[in-house]
Amino acid sequence: MQVLEFFYGMVTATEVAYYAYIYSVVSPEHYQKVSGYCRSITLVAYTLASVLAQLLVSLASLPYFYLNVISLVSVSMAFLFSLFLPMPKKSLFFHAKPRTDAPPKPLEKDAVLEEPQKGHELVCQEQVTVSETPCYVQLRDPKPENVALRVFVQWLQDLKECYSSKRLFYWSLWWALSTAGYNQILNYVQVLWDYKAPSQSSEIYNGAVEAIATFGGAMAAFAVGYVKVNWDLLGELALAVFSVVSAVSLFLMHYTTSIWACYAGYLIFKTVYMLLITIAV
Repeated sequence: MQVLEFFYGMVTATEVAYYAYIYSVVSPEHYQKVSGYCRSITLVAYTLASVLAQLLVSLASLPYFYLNVISLVSVSMAFLFSLFLPMPKKSLFFHAKPRTDAPPKPLEKDAVLEEPQKGHELVCQEQVTVSETPCYVQLRDPKPENVALRVFVQWLQDLKECYSSKRLFYWSLWWALSTAGYNQILNYVQVLWDYKAPSQSSEIYNGAVEAIATFGGAMAAFAVGYVKVNWDLLGELALAVFSVVSAVSLFLMHYTTSIWACYAGYLIFKTVYMLLITIAV
């Protein structure tokens, strides 16, 4: 279990890079839709995997070991496909910001190609190739020679700027706490189900429930991409209401003696989580 959690933590960490990549290759006006697309297609694939696992176990009596083999082959193929994705032409991080004390001077495209003067820095209005838009040269104080120190200072500045927003801080805090809770539920819900309805003496539909719950989350995530809501105005209210719904579903899962009520609580919990986590992205 410890080895599993170690690798699961590594995989979960790559999700940050996955979304950072998506936002690096599309324009900001498409962020809402691609968030819904990325989250929903991942959940649809998870749904298909759960249905396949349930069919293989229930109808073909396939040992669990081969489910692990199928999973290993699948993620290995996904890794190979990721190597052929196009590289982004801009970064989401470490943006140079123009100074306000001296307006930049426009340069011609040919002049941009010349070597800049020492102590100056080229900053493009849009992070595209030189042939597409003119750049500006602006005066800046010389940066620290140590690259690691320069990156660290820029990172601290970006961090301070980002979390000076109260709304961003609230959503980030919810993200951290809810993701930790979701992973805990995901890891131990199978144990809870086996406690409510022991597999030795009852029919097991865990794979089917996972499929339905994930598909419900996929539909919720996909809908987020098209719903026109002012999250600046209603975001905190949505966080509060849906978090209470999630808490009620967890209490239902714990105190009920019916496996079907336990299944229903899990369906509600996972759908609500996928809805809110997509909004948070």
